[in-house]
Amino acid sequence: MRGDRLIVAAEIWVLGRLLSQNLTKSGNSAGEGAKKNLQTLHSKLMRAINRVLKHVPQPGKEDKEGSRGVLTTAFSAYSLATSSGARDVLRHFLRVRGEAMASALEQQEGQKKKKKKGDVLRCMELYTRTLVDVQAIVPHKLTEALLGLKKGRLLADESLRAIEGLRLDMYERWCGDGIQYYTPFIRHDDLDGPQAREMLASWAKQGGQVLLQGLQKTLEGMTDFESIVEMRTRVLGLWIAEGGKARGIDPSIVLNKIRETVNGHMLKVLEQKVNKLRLVGSEVAAALDTWREGTAESLWDVDSVDMDLGNGASQFTKDVVARLYGRNDAVSKAVNCYTSWYHVMGDVGRVVEGLRRQRWDNDADDMVEDEETIEERQAMLGREDPQMLHDHLKVTLTKAFKNLDDHVSLLWKKQEKGEKRGQVAMYLLRLLRDVRARLPAVDGAVEGATMEVRFPPAFGLGVVPSLHEVLASTVVATPLGEFGTSYLARKTVVGRSLWEGTEGEELPTSPSPGILRFLRNLSKSMGDAGGDLWSPTAVAVLKQHVSSQVSSSWKDALAKRLEPPEKEVDGEKEGTEEASQKEEDTSTDDQQLQDLLVQWLFDMHYLSCFLSPIGDDFKGLEEAVTQKITRTLVPKEQLVKASKEYAKRTSLLFGLL
Repeated sequence: MRGDRLIVAAEIWVLGRLLSQNLTKSGNSAGEGAKKNLQTLHSKLMRAINRVLKHVPQPGKEDKEGSRGVLTTAFSAYSLATSSGARDVLRHFLRVRGEAMASALEQQEGQKKKKKKGDVLRCMELYTRTLVDVQAIVPHKLTEALLGLKKGRLLADESLRAIEGLRLDMYERWCGDGIQYYTPFIRHDDLDGPQAREMLASWAKQGGQVLLQGLQKTLEGMTDFESIVEMRTRVLGLWIAEGGKARGIDPSIVLNKIRETVNGHMLKVLEQKVNKLRLVGSEVAAALDTWREGTAESLWDVDSVDMDLGNGASQFTKDVVARLYGRNDAVSKAVNCYTSWYHVMGDVGRVVEGLRRQRWDNDADDMVEDEETIEERQAMLGREDPQMLHDHLKVTLTKAFKNLDDHVSLLWKKQEKGEKRGQVAMYLLRLLRDVRARLPAVDGAVEGATMEVRFPPAFGLGVVPSLHEVLASTVVATPLGEFGTSYLARKTVVGRSLWEGTEGEELPTSPSPGILRFLRNLSKSMGDAGGDLWSPTAVAVLKQHVSSQVSSSWKDALAKRLEPPEKEVDGEKEGTEEASQKEEDTSTDDQQLQDLLVQWLFDMHYLSCFLSPIGDDFKGLEEAVTQKITRTLVPKEQLVKASKEYAKRTSLLFGLL
């Protein structure tokens, strides 16, 4: 029910009330029935009036003068139906609008987020339009409308007389004087400008609190960053367009409160999303608690690769990449957990960057703002808020990665001395490698940044040296054991007949088979652990570890070779022939020892070509071996040159080194 029909309905109800009163006074039994019917009709009339008072046209579709005319008509109808003056009419209107705001913000279970956003916008539209409409209608237009109701008799109203069902032209003369000459008595002058402004200011304060509380309650159910930003854009945009139209109310106050509410929730959601990085640590802890020994799947084990290419090569490619980088189930679970978190952080970064590109101009045709106001608002919403979010993101990321770093370090300390420390070190190295390869680039969102900086750059580096040490010791354990029991235990030179040179000055031209076997075993052990583990730093640590262990074992073997033979204490004296044979055997042993020492020198230089240039460990060993060689001086340069040439020819056999 709209427009003049409300007033006609109110006039009919007033006429019915007058007739009912006359029937009751005259003792007519129909008076009570008429009274009950009037109460029902009055309730329907009030609901119709309140629906009009609650109605706010959608932005861009409203006819402001027309909608305010309808409001004024509803005010008049309410005044007729309740005999209320201007003050009571305004009080009722503000109460109805306040209830409409509260009703719009009531969250029903199962409501969709889209509906919640619409509720907040509906609430703000009610709030802003109420401020503007009251200032446009009250007190002058309202006073004029109420005064118009008192200008003539009720039964003389043309709208009322035009209703055919009433037949006032016939039945008017049967009415008493109290009805025929009834003129509405309404206080139209009990509300002046200052009083109206005071009532509106009080309502605006309470309505603003309802709006902000509703906004906060709606935001609490939103965790998607893009949805929150969309809500921010629409709410702030609506307030910028409508909030400044109300006179005497500073729009910046509500604007700042909306900013504080939305920004506070965005910071809270930001922390929640960043802190989910702890799930990576939980995944690692769960993997270590339920650790089971396993072997890395070979890249060339085609029997266990999904070769079904019916749906494309996506799954096949994933399997190959996973094997290439040693991503077994345990590693994949933790890496996938981090990847999901990383994508969320990427979305957050893009949203924050998008805030900087937003423009906050007021496009309303009936408002003209100065450049200073526009620039100040743009600075707050387009620069300060995104920068605040960026700074908080950086601080929160620092804390989250620090906690994860500490968690991983603590887990490693518990496993560092355990029996499965080697496998755990490989697992953690792969995890840290994949995480560090995709650290968030938060600096890319800062205004004026010219390059992306991965953050935080030092994550995981504190524990890596210890992991490399354990990895190296685990990988070299078996090859070193075979090196000591096989190569160093030999007392003769294999391939002595292949030496070249003049008699008494022969030199080896190839390394011992034991050295080649040691390098092959070492390279195979590295490959079994996983070729993806051997970064330049890890290889350097392994070479240092091997050099130290090999030189130490070699020195022990040298000392053992140089020990004098044990002499018999008891027994009969050896005969002359036996003594002579003993001397010959001793001479042969000395010759074999000299040959062995020369071969060792060659092997040392050859081994150093793969491990590292001769350092302090090998230098001391080389000097000790050289001092024990009693034959003609061995040309070091010739040995070094020959060993390097042989190393070039065999380098591809030991690629990981």
